[in-house]
Amino acid sequence: MKKKLLAGALALAVLTGGTLAFAADQSQTLVSLGYLNGTFWDDLKAIVKMDVDRNTTALYNDAVEKVGAGGSAGAPAAQTGKNGDVVSAATGSVLVWTEGNGIVRGGTLVDATAGAEVTAGGALTVGHRYLAGTDVALVVTSGAAGWMAEGAWTVTSGQPVLPFVDVPQSEWYYSDVAYVYQNGLFNGDSPTTFVPDGAMERCMMTTVLHRLAGEPQVSYSGLFRDVADGQWYTAGIMWAGQQGVVSGIGDNLFDPFSSVTRQEIAVILHRYAAGIGRDVSQSASLSGFWDAATVADWGEAAMSWAVASGIVNGSDGALLPDGYATRAEVAAMLHRFVNWANR
Repeated sequence: MKKKLLAGALALAVLTGGTLAFAADQSQTLVSLGYLNGTFWDDLKAIVKMDVDRNTTALYNDAVEKVGAGGSAGAPAAQTGKNGDVVSAATGSVLVWTEGNGIVRGGTLVDATAGAEVTAGGALTVGHRYLAGTDVALVVTSGAAGWMAEGAWTVTSGQPVLPFVDVPQSEWYYSDVAYVYQNGLFNGDSPTTFVPDGAMERCMMTTVLHRLAGEPQVSYSGLFRDVADGQWYTAGIMWAGQQGVVSGIGDNLFDPFSSVTRQEIAVILHRYAAGIGRDVSQSASLSGFWDAATVADWGEAAMSWAVASGIVNGSDGALLPDGYATRAEVAAMLHRFVNWANR
């Protein structure tokens, strides 16, 4: 079936690169180039599309029928994996992805739920049902994952990996991003991108700390009039506000989508550390940083603590207290903070 799909695509490619190019290079042709590019080409595309659609539909229907009928390999078995594990199966094997993140490393999966193929580099979706269209290998990219398997699915241990194409292992922040992602503190901007240089918003920061605290239950209140109930960031902001980790910007506003500054992060972490009973009496002189005078009065104690604790290191001799922190920088600060708190 797949060969027919490829044959249809190849026919289009050959005709595009062959027949039309030939006609365009001839000064005398039996039919006009306009006809070839117009009526003939449109009719040909329609015929090929019908053939591809027919074969694709049959492939998807086969997948849905096998999954819906319970497959041919007996009752589905629950399996689990951890980051880096490689999950392999032969053609025709079926699984339902139930938890965590994974990507296709090789081969082709048919997503019977969405009616689409997932090829190498494509992400799996929780709750979707898949059929191995060819021999296939998946890799778990979250701290843990789970699935219901039918057929010969095998799991082998591998090196921990990140699914993000924009976080190469050579970057200074790779281990920090790996830590926050694998521990469920940060999500990617998409299944395959982290956007390390993107701005860290105030609502993201409170959400991350809420996750670090174990996502305790919290009730909605009118603490901040610009934070509506039922949003993805509501619980984190409510929790942080009620715990005194954040105090807003005045006039009962939180300004959730503004970027968070480095000294704001220091203050937030300082308050969080004190709230969980950690000793925050450490302090360091800021005089070694050329821009120390730009640290606000309200942020000085927290910045002094963050420097003494190794959470803030500065950049080229500067603290940049009013500089907006990127997602990668916050990942690094949070990783250092957890290491400090666990000492």
